[in-house]
Amino acid sequence: MKFIVFNGPLDEFEKIVPSEYTNSLTSVVSAMDMVFKGNEINLSIFDSLIVYSDEYSGVKEHFIDGFINYICLYAERLEFEEVYLHNPPKKIVEQLQNHISTIELEVINYVYKRLTVKRLSNMKEKFDSIIYGQEHVKKEILQTLYPLTNKRKNKPKVLMLYGPPGVGKTETAKLINEVLNGKKLFRKQLSMFHNDNIYSYIFGDKVFSLAKDLIERETNVLLLDEFDKAHPLFYSAFYEMFDEGQFEDKYYKVKLDNTIILCTSNYNSPKEIKEKLGSAIYSRFDNIIEFKELSEIAKLKILDKVYEEELIHFKKADREYLKNLSILDKMKKVINQYDNAREIRKSLIKVLSYPFVEKL
Repeated sequence: MKFIVFNGPLDEFEKIVPSEYTNSLTSVVSAMDMVFKGNEINLSIFDSLIVYSDEYSGVKEHFIDGFINYICLYAERLEFEEVYLHNPPKKIVEQLQNHISTIELEVINYVYKRLTVKRLSNMKEKFDSIIYGQEHVKKEILQTLYPLTNKRKNKPKVLMLYGPPGVGKTETAKLINEVLNGKKLFRKQLSMFHNDNIYSYIFGDKVFSLAKDLIERETNVLLLDEFDKAHPLFYSAFYEMFDEGQFEDKYYKVKLDNTIILCTSNYNSPKEIKEKLGSAIYSRFDNIIEFKELSEIAKLKILDKVYEEELIHFKKADREYLKNLSILDKMKKVINQYDNAREIRKSLIKVLSYPFVEKL
């Protein structure tokens, strides 16, 4: 019996599994339950059992405790020869190691893209055309991330990006992710975790947990948004992640080598950050970078960009009609009534829609 363990994102797991003569854990467990109850089943012959990460929570705890024994028993009955495991929990990993003399084991750890000098240079070139009015941030980001281009360095880089909302913090995270990977950014809105499930999410739950989300991430860029609004329980959970690039809970152990961890907040100064978060977490940031209020020039650049982005959603005739109304010029005259990019976009969308609403 051969077990193939894959640790990493779902889309990459699906690339290695066979496309034919397979079956899922859920289907097989259901069928075998029928057999043990004395019922006949009609299962098509298959060679490979595919176990997706979401299926572990669908079986009872005793099944996980004896996972390898159950699978080998099922294999005798159903005659499949290999098992593909997507992000198995720690209990199953330990069983595989304990049975290493009686099974064939292959472990595949997805290799996330590293930051290279070329990618860092690409980030530098793109920064000013995407993030406006924060020229000083570019230098701080590049200097902080440069050590990751050294292949002997594996420790994560942890940055706190602070300042008013809508001035480029989240867009900076998106840019770094685009340059490094281009896949879906790992983003957690920490202000959302204030309910009764917070403890389970941090320290381990079969279905919903931070560790499970991390092991299934598509990128090595992690955005912990609104870090200042997180439940205090979160901070102690991040110590080992920030220090060693490792996160462990009751069910999973995750390696986070070479990750770029970006925390955002609306604090006004490093002093306030230290007072609110405490020195223990404060000392673990590799850099604390201020995003300033947008200048008038920056706001005008954002308006030009947003105008072009929103205009393309209209039909050609409607675009020409809107251009003749000189909406862009009119908004430029009152640009300083807006504080950030979000306000500019919201107002522009309303203004562009207004002429057509009047025609209804």
